[in-house]
This record gives sequence, C-alpha cells and structure tokens, in this order.
Amino acid sequence: DIVRYTFTVTNQGNVTLSDIVVTDPLLEAPNPLVPIVFVSGDTNGDTLLDLDESWEYTADYILTQSDVDSGQVINQATAEGALPSGTIVSDLSHPVDVTMDEPTIVELCQAPVIAVIKTGVFNDLNGDGCANPKETITYSFEVFNLGNVTLFGVDIEDPLVNVLGGPITLAPGATDATTFSATYLITQADINAGFVENQAVVSGTTQLGIIVTDDSDLDSEFENRPTTTTLCQGAAIAIIKTA
Repeated sequence: DIVRYTFTVTNQGNVTLSDIVVTDPLLEAPNPLVPIVFVSGDTNGDTLLDLDESWEYTADYILTQSDVDSGQVINQATAEGALPSGTIVSDLSHPVDVTMDEPTIVELCQAPVIAVIKTGVFNDLNGDGCANPKETITYSFEVFNLGNVTLFGVDIEDPLVNVLGGPITLAPGATDATTFSATYLITQADINAGFVENQAVVSGTTQLGIIVTDDSDLDSEFENRPTTTTLCQGAAIAIIKTA
C-alpha cells in the first residue's frame, strides 16, 4: 500500500527565496528512492518563492512489511531555500504548524491473526489391525499467519503431548507444516473409549508485544474443533468348560 505525502513550503520571512529544495530521508537511500514532485504554487512562473506563495509537493511512499510490523511510519522532511545573498535557510517539517518542528507519524492498521490445524494418525506397530496399549498416534501441526504482521515466537502447547519444534517466526500469509510434531502413547483407557480427542493452542507475538492465540481444528484454519483419532476396538470373549 502507499502513503501519499504532501509537503507545503511557505516563505515565512521578508525576502524572496530561490533554489527551493525539499528532502526527506525516508524517500532516499538506503530506502528505495521516491521522487518528491512539485505540484503547484509558483504563481509568478519565476522559480522564486515569493512572500505570498505556498509551494506544494507530493511523494508516494510504498509501505514495507517492516513498516506494518512497527505499526507506524515516522519521518521528517527538510525545506531549504537561498537568500539573494546566497545564504541558505532551512526548516524541519511539522504535521500542521509552520512555527514548530516535529516528525510526521502515520499510524498503520495491524490485524494479527494466527491459526493451527492438528491431525492425528494411528500407528499400528504390531500390524494386527487394531489398537493396543503403547502403540502410538503421530500428531502433525500446520500453522498459519492469517494477519498482516509478522509473528515472532510462534509455538504450540498441547495438554495431551509434548510438542516438538519451534518457536519460529512466521511472515504474513505464510504457512508452516513441518516444524511441529508430537507422539502419543495409547493407553488401555483410550482403547476402551474407542478414540483419543484433544485440542492444541498456538500462540505468537507481534513486534509490538501483542499476543495472539488460536485453538486447533482438525481440518480448517478458520474453525476450532478438537482432533479425534478413532481407535479400533476388537472386542472378543471366550469360555472353556470342562467336566
């Protein structure tokens, strides 16, 4: 997106000024060069800033991700002009008051959003086609940055398992499906219930210290439902009677 800056240069003294120059460090190297363009105000057509004139310039600055992460753009311009004697006069800009000097601050909207999908796969370690105690469920986690700011310290907590991997940094629009994983040992109580169900929580922090969280979903980054892994129940009973 773009911030359009307007620079209004006025002659506050009692002599005509020439060689008017407007500069702004935000619009110069090492940042990408942005031209400051004269728009209007030279009513006499003589390239001199007369006492009754206000000259207007504009420049379009393209926002960076760093700007959005900071939540604002702060900068200050300088206007210079030459007296007939050749002496240079200058002034630092102010947002509204020609008698003061203060940086211009443009506040930027931040919308941090994080999401996570948790999936579980039963591992039939002995190959008997059914669940047994100490067989495992492998959990995978896919984390999404659905907002417009970079998220730092992204990590996952799960009351059922110890989640390995992380913390990581996640850029806006990015997805990570490889960093986080967990393994759960199945118990007899789980087999008796016929399933294992639980929910993880992902969290991340913005550059400004705002913490965002999300409860996991089983297949959608936009919902929050527990992940349920069904376990095979092979119920069987037998009796031998001898006389």
